[in-house]
Amino acid sequence: MWKKMAGRLFELQSRNGILEEKDRRLYEYAYGVLLGRVAIYLIIVILGIVTGNWLEMLVFLLPFTVLRQYAGGIHLEKAGSCMVVSSILVLLCGQYLASGSAVMWQIRIIWLAAVGVIFVMAPVDASSKKLDEKEKKVYGMRARAILIIECAIAGVFSVTGYFLVVNGIMVAHIVLASGLILGWIKNFF
Repeated sequence: MWKKMAGRLFELQSRNGILEEKDRRLYEYAYGVLLGRVAIYLIIVILGIVTGNWLEMLVFLLPFTVLRQYAGGIHLEKAGSCMVVSSILVLLCGQYLASGSAVMWQIRIIWLAAVGVIFVMAPVDASSKKLDEKEKKVYGMRARAILIIECAIAGVFSVTGYFLVVNGIMVAHIVLASGLILGWIKNFF
């Protein structure tokens, strides 16, 4: 479905003289990625409105997506599977954050361990696209810088008493660390 829609977008721009045929593969890939992201965010917005947890989903999703683009982790082979799993994951994390559960010391320990895992393991490349050494170095440095910034943001919001943001960042880091471990295991086997 994505390929067909991406192909149509390319054809439209090609007919209008904006794109050349030699660039077809690149633009069809880029349009496929763009359409996939638009679809997943649209699903998440709809789920957030329906459940009334849009703010909780947002405080989870922002730190998660910003860091994940550099840290990597597990990737599902099919776009449909990725959308379903991602939607369920964001919905569950939003529900957890909306429940107002008190953050116990055990969660903070798990979060600190997750931060350590991300710091050490990032980036974990996808089995379909291996990173070369230069890319690993650049992505790793960016992932660690973003991780430090997000931890600092969590610290500031913890001091100011806005714990929803702190909890959202902690949950995002725990989920991301789990994804890195699963991605590494998938690549190993």
